[in-house]
Amino acid sequence: MKIKFTYLMALILTFISTLATQNVAAQNEEKEATATAALNPEKVTIISGFKGGSYYQMALDIQKMSRKTLGTAVMSTETKEIYSMGKDGDTLKDADGNAITKEITSEMPTGDTIDFVKVKDSDGAYYNFSKISNSDVDITFLQYDVLLYEDLKDLKRKTKKTSDVRILLPLGTEEIHLITTKESGIEDFGDLKKKRVGIGSSLQGTNITAKYIKEQTKSTWEDVEIPYDKAFRALFNNDIDAFFFVGKMPIQDLANLPKSMKDKIKLVSLPVNEKLKEAYGEQIEISNTIYSWVDKPVKTYAVKAILVTSILGQTPEQVENIRKVLEVLKANKDNPGYFKGWESVKFEEDPSIEWEYHPMMKSLLK
Repeated sequence: MKIKFTYLMALILTFISTLATQNVAAQNEEKEATATAALNPEKVTIISGFKGGSYYQMALDIQKMSRKTLGTAVMSTETKEIYSMGKDGDTLKDADGNAITKEITSEMPTGDTIDFVKVKDSDGAYYNFSKISNSDVDITFLQYDVLLYEDLKDLKRKTKKTSDVRILLPLGTEEIHLITTKESGIEDFGDLKKKRVGIGSSLQGTNITAKYIKEQTKSTWEDVEIPYDKAFRALFNNDIDAFFFVGKMPIQDLANLPKSMKDKIKLVSLPVNEKLKEAYGEQIEISNTIYSWVDKPVKTYAVKAILVTSILGQTPEQVENIRKVLEVLKANKDNPGYFKGWESVKFEEDPSIEWEYHPMMKSLLK
């Protein structure tokens, strides 16, 4: 009986020990989660674009604008032990004659700030749309034609991917850039026939825009799906002959190219086309006042850009936090030091955008 008892007791003790270990692990996980939440108290998450692109620049601006008034100051805690003093100013002592001490904890700002806004880079506007309904995403940069394209797919497939999307703010336009090398032999749009043309990755809004232009102009270039960050290398390696890119100018990456690259590239004008005019409006001009490497002005079109959110599962707290960020943006976007493209952004409804606005924006938009 003694052996059986000892063995049974061992099993019980092992079981208790396992439970205790699991409880400690669970408590540690909870503490880590709490610590993580304390270290990352961002209230609003923005999905932007690729690093160096206009969406990413603008998202960082929003983060910077919000930091001063909405950010959380990082505090350092210091604990000191001091002597307890009596009313007469003498040090208090215990029965054994030892000085009585007490601990005082104080907090001091470190000079660092935890942002209210968290910025995530992305692969492009089409990727952004795929993430818009995620619970951890509050604001998304988007091309309007991507939203319309997805809405058309909803109609055809009887799905509802766009039904919860609401516009927060029209962002003006993003220019369509068609880039090639000076030695490519491409002098105008018609020269793209049978050429290999980069149209962005399948996750970029550029992809949809380029395909639409190709369809409406009945062009016959060869589509090459390649992301913007790999397009220049492919261009100079003669893997492609030209590539499209859609972005709000001036695009930092294009403006700050090294001289060795500036001397080799050029922009190509897009053709006058009624279908393109119907979709994108009148042509606009890109000159060397925008990019120093542009030898002569070119004509192109511009895509509408928008800030959007999803009302799917959206809480009143999320709505309030988004409103705070947009109020800060409205008050600061025209201040010096921010992306030049903010100058064309107006806090008013765009009559050419036929989509429902978020009800919270009624107090912020004209």
